[in-house]
Amino acid sequence: MGQFGLLLGAFLVVGIVTVAAAFVAVEAPDLRPLLLQEDGIVEMATAIFFALAAFGAAASVAMWGMRLPLLLAGLVGFAELMDETSFGSRLFGFQPPPLYGGGQLDGFHDLLIVVFRLAHDLDPLLAWLLVGLLLAASVALTIFVATQLLRGFRGDLRHLSSHTLFFAHVAFIGLAQVIDISASSSHALSAMEEVFELDAAILLAFYVLQQARLEQVRLKHVAVLRPDLHKTGS
Repeated sequence: MGQFGLLLGAFLVVGIVTVAAAFVAVEAPDLRPLLLQEDGIVEMATAIFFALAAFGAAASVAMWGMRLPLLLAGLVGFAELMDETSFGSRLFGFQPPPLYGGGQLDGFHDLLIVVFRLAHDLDPLLAWLLVGLLLAASVALTIFVATQLLRGFRGDLRHLSSHTLFFAHVAFIGLAQVIDISASSSHALSAMEEVFELDAAILLAFYVLQQARLEQVRLKHVAVLRPDLHKTGS
């Protein structure tokens, strides 16, 4: 599978997951809590995909040495895995510290909530400007990803960014955070937030797979063209 094929495969999985979650939420209300509750199917799947991204990147770096895209994806995946598991509090049973304005500091996303609350205390308009900027950045990244997909469909693979999946991951995380900050009291939007986070985790796992395959291809080319360098690990 080429780079564009992997890209399409990632978005196909994301589309199937999103449609399936929406279908269950609408057509099977009895199953909705099992799907979307705390530590439910969606949250568990999100944690699993973040773990796959983090440990897959770590294994790739251990195998091939320091590669910035894999290192970045691994660190992001690990941070988001910690966020999804409340820094391990739900796994090990310890109590997270209190959060400014109420609640608990049980994830990196809560730091953004603190910034929002502090800005709101200074000036509500400033707080909503922060939300607007985050939303605008997420939409801009979504548009960029869409243009990359259009390039692929048109056969313009030379100008297809190998980091499109990572940009899509950031866009989905941004949209989830916008909902978390501004509309967490809405059950429908909260459900969307959980699904967006799962989509983002899937995209990050596919990004690690893509970068690992690109590194494999690069090393094969090195082995063919410069066998002396390949033997010395250069």
